[in-house]
Amino acid sequence: MFLIPTGTDRDDGRRPLLVPLLVVTTVLCFVLTDSRPRSPEEVVERVRILSQYAISYEYFKWWQPITYQFLHGGWFHLLSNMFFLAAFGVVLESRLGRFGFLAIYLAGGAAAGLAQAWIGHWLDPSQGFAPAIGASGATSALLGAVFALYPRANVRGIAIPQFLPAQVSIQWMMAFAVAIDVVRTLVDWSGAGNSGIATLAHLGGIVFGLLIGLALLGSGLLPRDDADMLFLIRQWRRRREMRQAMESAGLGGASGAIAGRVRSGTDSKETEAQQVLRRTIAAAHRERDYTLAAQLYVKLLKELPTAALPSEMQLDVANELARSGQHALAAQGYRIFIERFRTHPMLDDARLMLATIELRRLGDAKSAAKTLESLVGRPLDADRAAIADALRADCRAGGAA
Repeated sequence: MFLIPTGTDRDDGRRPLLVPLLVVTTVLCFVLTDSRPRSPEEVVERVRILSQYAISYEYFKWWQPITYQFLHGGWFHLLSNMFFLAAFGVVLESRLGRFGFLAIYLAGGAAAGLAQAWIGHWLDPSQGFAPAIGASGATSALLGAVFALYPRANVRGIAIPQFLPAQVSIQWMMAFAVAIDVVRTLVDWSGAGNSGIATLAHLGGIVFGLLIGLALLGSGLLPRDDADMLFLIRQWRRRREMRQAMESAGLGGASGAIAGRVRSGTDSKETEAQQVLRRTIAAAHRERDYTLAAQLYVKLLKELPTAALPSEMQLDVANELARSGQHALAAQGYRIFIERFRTHPMLDDARLMLATIELRRLGDAKSAAKTLESLVGRPLDADRAAIADALRADCRAGGAA
């Protein structure tokens, strides 16, 4: 399946200005230069335009890294690039601003064109005369930049040949694009084939956009968030360090067993291994890796069934367990929160969540009714009161699946 991109799930609804202007300008340049000459005179004119404005190693002019981006070899070449420009340009113009978006588009295209001309000549000097045209290097730079800023984004588009709406992760699209261009490059420059595609421009644009995106994040010129690539890299490194710390403390390994068992019915201090586990949970929570924090808390509960974390951490971990479908463990987490933090402003929400899980996920109407009793007389707002009344009605009916 091939996807024609039309946008991403990170578009914020703002109307772009430069993206449609670039599309209109590129289409006009294509119409004016007409890629299909019909007479000998037009062929000569076409060659003149290419030698002046397309980019090549042998006939290089200083303006070619910009002008080649506005020339195309046919309608399909043009339209495919314009779809990519529109799909990734909208989100980048919103995030980088108009000047920043225009700079990365033109500079990315220029870097891609230079990569095609210079690296291509180095790989095969006979290719130095071949001119390169098109905006694919610039749009590849946009793809690389979006990947750096939103590595978990999804790309919406139209699936070909089905012509149906579809969606793929930008990670898949990036991997597919790089793999295809690497293979084409190897085939072309080995002499086994001739795709006629400026694959080095594609790869050069992707690398440029990716590095610029990371540089903007790393330098602080672009505000960071918990969805960019630097955050994911840092999270991955932190997770690896956590797991290494767990293994060194006897908490990980192939068996997954937790060392230092605590005898039931005693008030013994936590073992050093359990203290390490608590610190690791806190570190995961600081990095907003709630999935790992919840997994580690489950291990702690196996040792200490009433173990409580700090209030916000306890609630976040219980919420993550509920979100991931571990309902019995989520209920245990909410019960501990309710027992330990009786004046917390989220206490009534925790009670409602616990009653919902007990009734509708665990099928325990008796426990749910007992939890709901603690809400009697509480100053609930209209929405929470309605939820509580609905749960009480279900409890009287014997529970709901």
